[in-house]
Amino acid sequence: MNYFIVTGSSKGLGEATAKLLLKENHHLICIARNDNKDLETEAVENGAEITFLQEDLSKHERVTGIVQYLLSKIEKDGQAEGIYLINNAGMVDPIKPAGKADEPSMTKAVHLNLLTPMLMINEFIRLTEDWDCKKVIVNISSGAANRPVHGWNTYCTTKAGLDMFTKSVGLEQSQAVHPTTILSFSPGVMDTAMQGVIRSSDEKDFSNVETFKSYHEEGQLRSPEFVAEKMLDLLFSVDVENGRVYDIKEFL
Repeated sequence: MNYFIVTGSSKGLGEATAKLLLKENHHLICIARNDNKDLETEAVENGAEITFLQEDLSKHERVTGIVQYLLSKIEKDGQAEGIYLINNAGMVDPIKPAGKADEPSMTKAVHLNLLTPMLMINEFIRLTEDWDCKKVIVNISSGAANRPVHGWNTYCTTKAGLDMFTKSVGLEQSQAVHPTTILSFSPGVMDTAMQGVIRSSDEKDFSNVETFKSYHEEGQLRSPEFVAEKMLDLLFSVDVENGRVYDIKEFL
């Protein structure tokens, strides 16, 4: 059996990914701040196994314990053919130029977007170092990791940091006896709640807000379902390069 741990699974790309996985015979473990009854209903309808943890992953001090709990349950089951960790949870706020953002918002974003996945990955690799099964980690990246965007200084920085962490860990795992494959996946612009947050920004804080409004008005936003399909196709591929940052444009 394959086990999938998906963070930020109550909406957007995380929810779309979870729904696709429930159609196959995988054990799905969802971690999100909010419950999602639709996922639980679909699990019952598909005869699939689902575990839902309501957790605020910006509270990084809880992360290591969560990973320990989940992996101990998987180890006891003794049926793991593959374990997949999808670090999807993230936030674009604060959308403010430097000097305008407040400390709590910046701290929360750094914890959720960067520190939390780093801690999850660190503990995942530590605990599964000797597990002889397929192990894959995917970090959800962004084009903002590669270019500065006005008002997105915190988001750009955290995503760039996560990509470098992916590359570094991939290099290390290439020398492991039972390696974990780690990659970043940049999904491009999607029709999610995060886009709604972006479009509601003040132009003083985000000078490109009109461009993002036009993406929505002109139907240029990809559906989370489409992106989830492309990402899962990549995860199940035999040709994944450890430590690489992939962009959805490569698969269109």
